Amino acid sequence: MSHWYDKEGNPKYEVLGKSGVRPTTLRDARKAGWVPSVSTVWGEVVSKPMLNKWKEDELAKCIWRQAMSADNFGKQDASYEAAYKSAREVFSQEQQAIMNRGTVIHDHLESYFKGQEVDQKYMMICRNVHDKLFEICGEAPLSSWVSERSFAHPTGYGGKIDLCNEDWVVDFKTKKFVDTPVAKKMAYDDYGVQLAAYNQGIGKGRRILNLFIDIGEGNQVLEWEFEDVSRYESMFNQGLSLWKLMKQYDPSFKDQRLM
Repeated sequence: MSHWYDKEGNPKYEVLGKSGVRPTTLRDARKAGWVPSVSTVWGEVVSKPMLNKWKEDELAKCIWRQAMSADNFGKQDASYEAAYKSAREVFSQEQQAIMNRGTVIHDHLESYFKGQEVDQKYMMICRNVHDKLFEICGEAPLSSWVSERSFAHPTGYGGKIDLCNEDWVVDFKTKKFVDTPVAKKMAYDDYGVQLAAYNQGIGKGRRILNLFIDIGEGNQVLEWEFEDVSRYESMFNQGLSLWKLMKQYDPSFKDQRLM
């Protein structure tokens, strides 16, 4: 689903249609002059082979588990077709559960950094994230961090940042850690592009950082700082230009604050 922002940076993810509230479309955005999110732009112009491969691998594992299950093992004829159908359902359920878990963790981190109440079940994760930030970013007080800051940039895009302050732009990635994870192997170029676009969106000069958070029981947090910010920024800007040509829509605007 695509995400949109008005020129003040306010999220415009939904609109009121004839049948009630529905997701915002490109047609809606054209009429209102809204800008697309970083993920909307990048996701529509660039393929993601690593993500696709991971999904294929996970689906293959589900198919194998279903085929080798006690109910299907040794059967012939339609058993593999049934196993495939069942595996697709299991895969979909597993991915939804991972997404739901990630959303809950994000929500609690937002509450934590806004000084709001956090469910004790998630307090350990929040503290581990805070400790990691303290370790990497220095002794910045909790109050210096801004959670879920949204923006719109005059070149015609917007976004919402997980966490930032005057020196850092931080994005959380929730993952299921397996064996001994290595942050570098989890840090795809797509993540660097996203962070560089955020950094440009609120004013250049910050360092950009991913925090990888285990959605399992370990509450582990790993970090990866992207150093080649200018390259990732250039990649996004090229992608944004391509997106405008593909959609035949240029939502660039003049920032009145700069006039």
